Amino acid sequence: MKIFKYSLAALVITVASISYGAPFPDKPVRLIVPFTAGGNVDNSARTIGQGLTEQLGQGVIVENKPGANTLIGAEFLARANPDGYTLLLGTPESLAINPHVYKKINYDPLKDFTPVGLVGNFPFALVVNPKLPAKNIKEFVALAKSAPGKMNYSSWGVGSTSQITFEKFNQVAGIDLVHIPFQGAAPAITAIAADEVQAMMVPLSVALPQAAGGKVKILGITTSQRFASAPDIQTFQEQGYSVVMSGWHLIVAPKKTSPAVLQKLNQSLNKALETQTTKDALIKIGIEPSPGSMAQATKLMHTEYERWGKTAKDAGITIEKAE
Repeated sequence: MKIFKYSLAALVITVASISYGAPFPDKPVRLIVPFTAGGNVDNSARTIGQGLTEQLGQGVIVENKPGANTLIGAEFLARANPDGYTLLLGTPESLAINPHVYKKINYDPLKDFTPVGLVGNFPFALVVNPKLPAKNIKEFVALAKSAPGKMNYSSWGVGSTSQITFEKFNQVAGIDLVHIPFQGAAPAITAIAADEVQAMMVPLSVALPQAAGGKVKILGITTSQRFASAPDIQTFQEQGYSVVMSGWHLIVAPKKTSPAVLQKLNQSLNKALETQTTKDALIKIGIEPSPGSMAQATKLMHTEYERWGKTAKDAGITIEKAE
């Protein structure tokens, strides 16, 4: 009889193990970055990856899958097993812009992904060559209107946040600068410094060191309020132009990921964002940490999907195929 009791107990434990599995996570988590190593998004991923590692008790491995305006990384996540072990650090390109500018893509961010949580927001800055005779946005607009179609702006690619933010400015200000796309932010901003291109929208974190070195001049930022790390720089709104287009980094998982796993990831992300070490590291690279619920992240993604998409459509931006 005792043997039977012990056998039954062992059977119950075995069945429970099969039913519930090991606690999540029991192995490293992959965080896909749809950009090359060393840039703003990659730095953000490595910062938050370290914070998540400490909270989850498992390593978070950052894996770069750049290309095609983030399509490669996003499509990889859409095909991934929905077990919580493969995540994407999404940006407006991957989660809000691509479906509106590509004629055909192999994922739908609203149907194929579930937001885990927002990492943070950051402003874009309008930068110009230091020799350009404009001290503020009003003077820049006047200069552009005096030479319609003759001034240009750079970006890090067609369909990028850099291009679409500038197109929003074109629409609001009633100006017509010609788009000159580059392969990456570094050559695009170098063209400004070399006076080959007149202007660009670039993350403030990228603009500040360039401005400090005298290579570019910052005329304004696109957030609704001044940024804490650069309180002397005026917003577009303060200067009379309603251009509010923040960049953001948002972690998403495949759609059918378990609610329990998603909750665990969201809680761990928020705890990481609330630690002083992670907060300081993100602020240093120009990102304002924004802990919050999955519901808040989902609302943001849907709102931004409509906002970035409308600007792209109004500007007539289309891409035939991924390159």
